[in-house]
Amino acid sequence: RQDYQHGIFQSIGFKEFHEYLISEGNCSPETSALLLEKGIQALKQVTKRYARRQNKWVRNRFLRRPGPNVPPVFGLEVSDVLRWEEDVLKPALEIVESFIQGREPPAEPVRMQHDASENKRSHRVCELCDRVIIGDREWAAHTRSKSHLHHLKKRRKLEASGHAAGTEGDRGSTGSSGQPSSLPVQ
Repeated sequence: RQDYQHGIFQSIGFKEFHEYLISEGNCSPETSALLLEKGIQALKQVTKRYARRQNKWVRNRFLRRPGPNVPPVFGLEVSDVLRWEEDVLKPALEIVESFIQGREPPAEPVRMQHDASENKRSHRVCELCDRVIIGDREWAAHTRSKSHLHHLKKRRKLEASGHAAGTEGDRGSTGSSGQPSSLPVQ
C-alpha cells in the first residue's frame, strides 16, 4: 500500500492508476483494459480540475488583485492544437526574448479593468481577523474570503449564545448563587 498523500505520489497520475497498477497480471486482459480506461478518464478529470484551479489563481493573483511587483501577463490563443507553434510557442518565445534583451514585447499585456475611484493606499483594520488590509480591492476580497467569513460566523455564534443566555437571565432564572446567570460575550 502506497500513501498517496505525501511526496511524489500525490502528483497527478499516481492515484488515478492505482487499481490498474496493483492488478497488473492478476486479472483478465478485459478487466485490465477496463481499469486502464478508468484510470485515463480519472486522469483527464483531475487534470481539467487542476487547470481550472490554476487559471483561477492566475486571474486572481495577477489580473484582479495584483500586488506592486506583479509582472505583466500576456494572453495567447491556445485553442487550436494544430497551430500551437505559430499561436503559442513562437509568440511566447518572442515575449521572453524581448524581456531578456530589455526591449518592448511585441504583444500587449492583458489589462485588468479597474475602477478609477478605487483607493489603492487605503488602510483598513479587520478587527475580526486581526489584519491590516491595504487598498479598496483587497478589502473587498478580504471581506469575501473564507477566513473572514469563518471568523464572522464564529463571532455571530458567540453573540447569539451570549444573547440567548442574557434573555434567559431576563426571565428570572438564577444560578446557584441566586444571581441571574449569563455568559460573558468575548
